[in-house]
Amino acid sequence: MISRRIQENAILITLILALIGIIVMSFDYGPRARLVPIPVAVFGLVLAIVQLVWQNMRSAEELQVDLLEVLTKRKSVPIPGAEKKAAVAPESDPAKWRREVTAYGMVLLFLAMTWAIGPMPSIFLFTLGYFVVSRQYSWWRGFLYTVIFTAVVYAVFVYTLEIQLYHGYLEPVAEYFR
Repeated sequence: MISRRIQENAILITLILALIGIIVMSFDYGPRARLVPIPVAVFGLVLAIVQLVWQNMRSAEELQVDLLEVLTKRKSVPIPGAEKKAAVAPESDPAKWRREVTAYGMVLLFLAMTWAIGPMPSIFLFTLGYFVVSRQYSWWRGFLYTVIFTAVVYAVFVYTLEIQLYHGYLEPVAEYFR
């Protein structure tokens, strides 16, 4: 059996080769068309190389990281009965299908909004709606972060990359009321 470290190295090397391929292919594009794929691929390449070095410089025990513990900076607390739950296969989680349907529904909602009213209003409404519904932030803080995020996306795509945005299927309806 192949060790987990070898499997992870194989995946990362495949990813690194794919990113190098994207960079090489992008040089055939025009100067403006290169502005997105090359920086994204270079950033991904740097992260993949850092990951490759990091996972090979540590012992196998140090690589077993609880992501929730890292993100919340909390110590892991054993949950009573967790041993019994760990033995149950993840596929048997009754709420799993609801979470998946909700996730697919959110993606479809965003796509439908983008098709109907365009990307910028969709980004604004979807992000604000997510922050408010999930209670990630207070209403005002969520609104502020949404405005900043939408402005940054607009600045990157419209001003920096000079991309003409799709205004949505309902644009003629909006023009009628102007």
